[in-house]
Amino acid sequence: WLKPTRPLVRPSLGRDRAQALPSPMGGKQSQEVQPKAPQPTLQEASAKIDDQVSTLELKIQKVDADAKGWVAKASTNPTAKARAMQCLKMKKQYEQQRDQLLATQFNISNMAFQQEQADVTATAVAAMQAGRDKMKLQQEKISVEAVDQLTDDLAELQQDMTAIQDALAGSAIGGSVPDADLEAEWEQMQEQAAMEKLMQGAMAGSSAPAAAP
Repeated sequence: WLKPTRPLVRPSLGRDRAQALPSPMGGKQSQEVQPKAPQPTLQEASAKIDDQVSTLELKIQKVDADAKGWVAKASTNPTAKARAMQCLKMKKQYEQQRDQLLATQFNISNMAFQQEQADVTATAVAAMQAGRDKMKLQQEKISVEAVDQLTDDLAELQQDMTAIQDALAGSAIGGSVPDADLEAEWEQMQEQAAMEKLMQGAMAGSSAPAAAP
């Protein structure tokens, strides 16, 4: 006869896995995670200190008024001095607490200012990095060799267009004219202008009225 074998027992995967197993009542056991409370900001801390300072100021005013009241009763009440001294002692303690809170508030305000400066610096650095990356991408698209080739091509195209325009202008004129012919035509035009001037002077003299005797 074969001995009955024991069922294999898998090792536990941890407490969390065990809590996820179905319960005998049919539901699943789950461990609820409590949300973390938000951390107070520097502005909230400064506002809270303002409230505490205001409360201490009221207490200082109250014990100061009480001390003055006991001083006024010193001649009639034998315990007035002790009570006044107690009020003055409490006043000093309140003043020390107020001064400590004001010093703490100053440190918080300074830290808030530094935090704002750090945020501005981080924003500026991020913008500069983004600009640098954009410039690198643009530079990768346009190389120095490509720009040189482009300028060479433009210069060559400009020379070709100039040659084409010169050729078109030469064909429209019908050939070049010798300089001697141009000089002869220029002299002829000057002679014609001189003759026209003389003729205009003669015609003006003949049409003038004769002088009276």
